[in-house]
Formats: sequence, structure tokens, C-alpha cells
Amino acid sequence: MQMGIRLVAEYYDTKSGKVIETRLLREDKIKRPTTLKEFGYLHSEQIQLLQTIQDFKLHYETKLINEEAICPNCHHKTSPRGTRKSNFHAVFTDHKISIQRRRCQCGWSNPDSVEAIYGSSMHPDLAEKQVIQGAENSYRQASRQLNAESKQPRSINNDDRIRHTLANVASLLEEEKLKPCKTLKALEAAKELVVVVDGGHLKSKDADSRSFEAMIATVYRPENIRYIDKNHNEISQKTSVASALSDHQKIIKQLVLNACHKEGSHARVTQLTCLTDGASNCWSITHSLKRHCKKLINVLDWFHITKRFTVLNNRVDDDIKEPLEKVKWFLWHGNVDNALEQLTQLQFTMKDEKLLSDLKELGEYIQRNRCYIVDYQERQGLSANSVEIIYA
Repeated sequence: MQMGIRLVAEYYDTKSGKVIETRLLREDKIKRPTTLKEFGYLHSEQIQLLQTIQDFKLHYETKLINEEAICPNCHHKTSPRGTRKSNFHAVFTDHKISIQRRRCQCGWSNPDSVEAIYGSSMHPDLAEKQVIQGAENSYRQASRQLNAESKQPRSINNDDRIRHTLANVASLLEEEKLKPCKTLKALEAAKELVVVVDGGHLKSKDADSRSFEAMIATVYRPENIRYIDKNHNEISQKTSVASALSDHQKIIKQLVLNACHKEGSHARVTQLTCLTDGASNCWSITHSLKRHCKKLINVLDWFHITKRFTVLNNRVDDDIKEPLEKVKWFLWHGNVDNALEQLTQLQFTMKDEKLLSDLKELGEYIQRNRCYIVDYQERQGLSANSVEIIYA
């Protein structure tokens, strides 16, 4: 006896149960598979089945869209004016929808495409997949992966469309992120927040383009620092923002302010302790917060100071390491004048031109940020719940 399987879709009255239309979606003979490839449905067969199911459902949903409509302006009946084929792109399949054109004697005409009715011809699930793939891969690679899932090349998944989808979503997210955040009541506001601002240059994927700068900031409450061990801490709750726009820092400043509000800042209550690597563009962002807090404390992050000394120590002879360590010791205790004096004396003994240039650059860096250098030893001695734990 030869057995088979039929996949059938029914269009029916949900109240009476009466079947109005039955459509055979697929019919297969059942036989023993000799290879794993014959086990179940092939990828292409699954996509084709989805195509058939979607077409069946879309046929009846479109009928509801095309029902006789009343003019929203004058409330008269509208007249049909033919149909228009419209694209609809589901997650794995593409479809053509016939939208009824209608016109009113007052001059009104209906939206006659899926995009005109819903704002897009792409299903939100497909847009989500494009955004995820496009954010994690190149647009070309994202296109290949999405087309592989659909088992066919699709124009909706070309790299230009993925780029366009990403740009639209990014624009909506930016608009949402830039909306002013609600300020907490003074009694609920944070007494102190830490703001860490950093920047870096990213290489453009375009061969003929230069690198561009991205600014990143993280805001958190000191009490949300969780101790792991003597060398590691973890921030349990924080808000991070970033921008790579060349807009004179307009966007990043607003994003940082919103991040502060989200973490509970209040202009009359909250002290902001801002840490940066010492770059002027970072200080520009932290200074913009001055009128939005009770007190603003700018601190040159010790991590970035000691990083410069580490680089130098890896290049110098042992007889230079001790004087360099003394300069670093003075800075650790907030004694900028003695640190600069020690550094100047070290430069007089230097014969290596490259090393001399590096020492001068270090001195300029210290001089440029001297008002942001604090007594790190003293601040490290504060309670474990304070901001200074990050220096450890």
C-alpha cells in the first residue's frame, strides 16, 4: 500500500465552522528515506511551503483591505479605479499584492500599496533580521547570509537595502535617545554619579576615507560597583552612550546628559565625578555637565597616566626606570610641580632623541591636565563604595 501526506489549508467561518475554501498546499508520497537528505523536507521545499501558506492567507487579508471604503474627508462612498500590484516582503518570501484603487468625488484617493498603507513593504521581523545581521557583519556579508536563509537571492536583501534599513532604525533610535529624560525628584536622586568619557579613532571601511572619531561615555552610581577580587570590579548597573557624528559634540553631549538623568542625577543634589584620558574633547563633554549638577569634579584617570609610564618603561634602560618611577610617585600623590621638576631633570641627561621627545610629550600631557590631577593615594583610601575604587 502506497501512503502519502497532504498539507491542506482551509478558509472557514470561525462561528459556524463552515469551510468556504480548501486549498491543497502540498502532496507527498511517504517512502523510507535512504539518505539523510531525503529525511523530511529540503530547505528549498520548506521555503516553498511557507510561500504557499503566506499567499493563501494574504489573499483573504487583502480582500478585507480592498473592501468598499468610505471617504475619510466627505464620508461618501468611494468608486473603484482598478488595482495596483504591490510588493510585500516577509521574512523568507516575497509576494505581490493586488491593492484596490479607490477615488472619491471630492478628490480623495486611497493609499494603493502596502508601503503606503503601513509605512513599509517589509515585515518588521525581516527588518529586525537585517538590522542584526547588518550591525554584526559587512552589508555584503549580511546580504549573503539572509539570502542563504531564504535559499534564493532577494532584492530586498541586497546590501543597499540593508544599509537603508539600518540607517532608518538608527535614526529612530537616535531620535528616541535624544528625547529629554525625566528628572527624578530631589529625594529620589543620586547623591553621586561617576561619568567616564573616552574617545578613539576608528578606521573607515571605505578605502579612500580617513579614520573617524567615536566618543563613548558611561554613567553609573558608585554603589553599583561590585567587588570581585583585588584586581577586578564589576558595575552591576550603568548607562553607556556613544556617537561618531562630526557635529561639534552636540549629540554626544545630549546623550551623556540623558544618561546622567537616567541614572538619577539632579541639578541641586548630585555630584558628578568625571574621569577621562585627558583629551580636550573629553573635557569639553564633562564641562557641559557643570550647570546640570550640584558639583562637578573632573579627574584625570590614573589608568591613562600609568599607561603612559608603562609604555616608556618598556623602552628605557634600568638606570632611567628609577627616576621615571619617582615622577610617577609624585603624580600618585598629586604633587604635579615635583613631578614636572623631576621629569625636566631627567630630560637634561637624555641623549636618545626619540626618548627625549617622548619625555617632553609626557611633560606636556601632565602640564596640560595639571588641574585635573588629584592625590590618588588619598582618594584610594576612601570607602570601597566610593568612586575611587576604580583606581585600584
